[in-house]
Amino acid sequence: MTPDDGVGAFDDAALATVARLRSRFRGALLGLALGDALAAPAQYARAGSFPPVRDLLGGGPYDLPVGAWTDDTALALLLARSLLSSQGCNANDQLEGYRRWQRRGEGSATGECLGITASVSRALVDGRPAKDLSDGADALVRVAPLAMWHYSAVDALFDDLPVMVGVTSHASETLAATREFATLMHRALRGLLPAISSAITPASMDPTAAERALITARDAVASAQNWKDAVLAAINAGGDADVHGAAAGQLAGALFGIESIPARWLATLYEREQIESLADALLTEVLVRLDDIT
Repeated sequence: MTPDDGVGAFDDAALATVARLRSRFRGALLGLALGDALAAPAQYARAGSFPPVRDLLGGGPYDLPVGAWTDDTALALLLARSLLSSQGCNANDQLEGYRRWQRRGEGSATGECLGITASVSRALVDGRPAKDLSDGADALVRVAPLAMWHYSAVDALFDDLPVMVGVTSHASETLAATREFATLMHRALRGLLPAISSAITPASMDPTAAERALITARDAVASAQNWKDAVLAAINAGGDADVHGAAAGQLAGALFGIESIPARWLATLYEREQIESLADALLTEVLVRLDDIT
């Protein structure tokens, strides 16, 4: 559809909608990666035990170069590639892609498999999650590509979540937290700050890794006016800072759009062009399936 079709007003509205979606799709994936990269100095540290993160520095326990990211981004981008190549949520294809990352560093920022947890490692080796190990929050952090793929079909998103989660995680609590985060992401991609009644609160007794990531990202974004403030609040909470930064980064990126992400940080983000290309490819798939984009 172009302005030459004789429906200029409709086309203008359609083009504006596509531009907004592109900003949110790119914001979600780039925000995820940048939130992961920003968290390097705070990784595994207790809140208050480190100088507050205010800039993109690299370093941390993995001695990351400035702008490089870890397993959280690698697995999410591999999921995006799998969705595109398989034209849907294919657990076997996802597993094989993650195994290549584990064995050869394929799909990583630095050519190394950095940050892999014990539960993910066992799941990839065994081909199924190990029920004697606690889940991490890796499945929750992979939500953005799946929410983008199912932008126009929330029921299909919820149908595919157990498939995606089940590649590396087994606990019902992980699926419940990931489902709630998927709801937040789906709404954020439409520019809606989600205000849903949650059974998962900061007062929950002994929250799981996925529940902590959900709570941290949700609360950081809900109390912020822009991407930077949301992500730095999540990171400076300490703990699994890369997980929290990646979760808050994708949620805030979807909500506020790419324009809210500091350009000087994006300029040094590893694989920025490839990440933008993945976001654009996911958006293209969405637009092909939409009957009306106004």
